[in-house]
Amino acid sequence: HLGGNLVYRNSYSISPAITATTVAGADGALQDGTILFYSLSADNARGTELRDNKGEGATNTGVFAQQQLVLKNRFGVDIGARWDRIRYDYRSYMNPRLDDVKSFARVTPRIGLNYRVRPTHSFYASIGGGIEAPAANETDPASTFGQDTVTALNPLLEPIHSTTYEIGTKHVLPVRGGMLSAFSYEVALYATRVTNEIVPYRGGRFYFTAGKADRRGLELGASLLGSGDLQLSGSLTMSRNRYAEYTVDSVHYGRPGHSADYEGNEIAGVPSLFYSVSAGRSLSASIPLRLEVGLRGIGDYFVDDANTVGVPAYHTFSATASTARGVKLGAFAVKAFVTLENLADRRYIGSAFVNPDVVNGVPLAFEPGAGRTWIFSLTLERR
Repeated sequence: HLGGNLVYRNSYSISPAITATTVAGADGALQDGTILFYSLSADNARGTELRDNKGEGATNTGVFAQQQLVLKNRFGVDIGARWDRIRYDYRSYMNPRLDDVKSFARVTPRIGLNYRVRPTHSFYASIGGGIEAPAANETDPASTFGQDTVTALNPLLEPIHSTTYEIGTKHVLPVRGGMLSAFSYEVALYATRVTNEIVPYRGGRFYFTAGKADRRGLELGASLLGSGDLQLSGSLTMSRNRYAEYTVDSVHYGRPGHSADYEGNEIAGVPSLFYSVSAGRSLSASIPLRLEVGLRGIGDYFVDDANTVGVPAYHTFSATASTARGVKLGAFAVKAFVTLENLADRRYIGSAFVNPDVVNGVPLAFEPGAGRTWIFSLTLERR
């Protein structure tokens, strides 16, 4: 794995009222290696039969530039763009007919506006994009019963690219009197159009891309600070995620020539609700111990494109005790915490396969979430 980057950055004044920052650069990374797959012996150790011998390589190259202008420390503009090129190179040393090379390239522009009403209150808006190349298991999924004999690279995949529109505000308010000292909040609205969203089928045995998908949502965050290192915080994300264009054939279900149109269905595997709430406080100035409790929840969602197999919503509680400032031991300081996750030992579905296999009418989709779990950490620092 080799890589590097070069970045130029220069901040300067155009006039007494206008400051500017110019950023430009390039980066690149290469990863390459060989893989050997052997059979399994009767006791699940490595067998003697070499099943596959191949090499997989990927090169990622990018060039970017960004210009920022700030007027009177109140109004800011950011304009930039990035060009990416990702190249895959797969070689089979057992069956050279499978050798393949595929490249993805795209330019993604960005523009952002920011207006500062006062030092602690600002509004912003942005338009941006992105590109994401398929992962290795998506470009070369495991062969099913020797059926994958066309090429070492999945010919159905194209790069995922997106355009996102976002507006929002951030505000910090001082609170006078009482136990509270400050209140801050953030609000953001976003809309993203994704082209070539990757969708797994048959338990991830192969992948292809949906035409277009829309993701729209609202994000809220708030925090209260008070005496005694008191902090109350919470976050909420509500979204609507739908396929905008998506037609898939059903050859893999033994129905050649048939197809299904999933336009308007919810995107499989994406919950539309996330939320969390936490409260923490140090016990006293003389006792370096901080206690915190939290709640985290996820809404229900579907795991298949037809929206027939669902995962129910769930929430879990947690509790943490930590040494907030560290305990001095001579020339050292000890910092530690212990967290109890899933405090109520709640049973829930932690994850699920998207578009799972169906055996005897039952989808093999669900994996249980972790039960009550202890997490310990200890750090020793020399001062």
